[in-house]
Amino acid sequence: MFIAALFEEMYFRGIIQNSLLLFLNEQWIAIIITTLLLLGMHTQYFKKPIMLINIFVTSLIFGWIYFETNNILAPFLVHFLMNLGNDIYYSNTI
Repeated sequence: MFIAALFEEMYFRGIIQNSLLLFLNEQWIAIIITTLLLLGMHTQYFKKPIMLINIFVTSLIFGWIYFETNNILAPFLVHFLMNLGNDIYYSNTI
């Protein structure tokens, strides 16, 4: 979970979102395109629309957090804690 959250945030927020922001100069367009690219990486959830909605919404939030704080650690920490919380919750409900 730690490595996945770190990789996703560094790659999608740190590289893709930043690059799009440089070229487009439009915060929300960069965040939305980055989110759509992130969704494309989660092909295992294409038959689970609720999971796709969850990923879409949280990715928008992570993108916004990164834009507001200008610190990659902020969305990484939120992403990691959310994944950890989901894992703990779902491991206890089975």
